Amino acid sequence: MRDADMSSTYKPALLRALVRCVRGSEANTISLAALGREFTRLYWNQTVVYHLRQAASLSKESSAVKMIRAASQLHGVRDLGALPAAARAALDRKMAKLLQVNVLTAFHRSKPTGMPRLYDWEPGQEAVSINAEVRSFLCSNETPLELVANYHWARFLENTNRLAPRIVQKVERNAAFRRSLKPYLTILRQDSDGLCFYCKRSFGDSETPTIDHVIPWSFLLEDPLWDLVLACSRCNSSKSDWLPEQSALQRLVERNRKLRDDLRRHVSLLIPDDEVERLYHAALSVEWPHFWTP
Repeated sequence: MRDADMSSTYKPALLRALVRCVRGSEANTISLAALGREFTRLYWNQTVVYHLRQAASLSKESSAVKMIRAASQLHGVRDLGALPAAARAALDRKMAKLLQVNVLTAFHRSKPTGMPRLYDWEPGQEAVSINAEVRSFLCSNETPLELVANYHWARFLENTNRLAPRIVQKVERNAAFRRSLKPYLTILRQDSDGLCFYCKRSFGDSETPTIDHVIPWSFLLEDPLWDLVLACSRCNSSKSDWLPEQSALQRLVERNRKLRDDLRRHVSLLIPDDEVERLYHAALSVEWPHFWTP
């Protein structure tokens, strides 16, 4: 991995897939179908949830990313678990075929002389072969091998997502874990005037406001107070992970100034105004979905 010439992220993805497929297995082969399924799982969140670019420009992105984005758009889903079973199976098969084009043969090209191969594979075969020693190595070194793969994957993505935050965490995550935002509800109620931040509609007596991230959670990967606002369920749902129009950013900055004055004990949870604007424009720079309007 250290010596590999990587024009894409296939090599670290394949290393992670090998480690995961060997887990709990005593077989001396790993099917391409199983590796393809892991490729789908590994690339889905990075592509659909976190919008990480796997190439310098969208026109040069890898086939894996193009196939995943197409499947997500065709079926209108962001969660891999919500993809119809037939569509998931078709996507996994495409990934398995992709492995045969150049991925499996290219993996060992940078291997130092004397280092054993992790697997053997010939074109036309439906599985890679591993011996007992390799299986033992992959199983006993599962954690460090994933760390090695994640490091080189994140290092590559830093060059194609220069202003995106928390790239390492996005590469490491297997799923988009979210924490409850209820602890912020009381603080936000004090400054909302009982109105939706976006459409300015008044919350009814029986309506419980929702909490929304102005700059999407899937970009920041955290729940900072400065980014949270009260929204009606309709605006929250339709906005999804889109960036709002520029006017919403300015209103967020003004809201934070008021919070800074009113809630001295929470001032450590806020950041400078220009930092909020920098993160908003950083999301725009990596072509984050925009502009949503209520």
